[in-house]
Amino acid sequence: MREIHDLSFDIDRFLEDAARAKQQLDVERWREELRLRALRLFASRTTKLQWTRALLKLVVRELHPDDLFSELIGNLDRVPRRRWPQVAALAVALRHSWRQHGLAQIVRSLHVPRQSAEDNAPSRPTKHSRRSARKSSPSKRERRKSRGTK
Repeated sequence: MREIHDLSFDIDRFLEDAARAKQQLDVERWREELRLRALRLFASRTTKLQWTRALLKLVVRELHPDDLFSELIGNLDRVPRRRWPQVAALAVALRHSWRQHGLAQIVRSLHVPRQSAEDNAPSRPTKHSRRSARKSSPSKRERRKSRGTK
């Protein structure tokens, strides 16, 4: 009985080794003979490829952004086409931002302004918020007019 068990174990090991060897040969054949031809064909068929949401998602997925990406960009399905360059740039920046130098290189490469006047300006209310504040409280002129009519 022990001989049968040993024999089946040997056969299993032989089959596993053969499968591994075939897989290795397939990988080597792909790399040495088929890959270049397949990529040349891919390149020729994608000469007129345009930016699509599918391509954008593929690029972002390949860069493996962390949760901060979703926090900064939101739902990728809802990002308008005009912001796709920002999405790609942010995904690359997140990939390289684990060190300050890495992010600085991305900023330089993409010619992103390092600082703008808005970054240094103290926050102040917008025109919209000033208008709504006026509506809720009358101006000095309006108060004088209302006193004079009483």
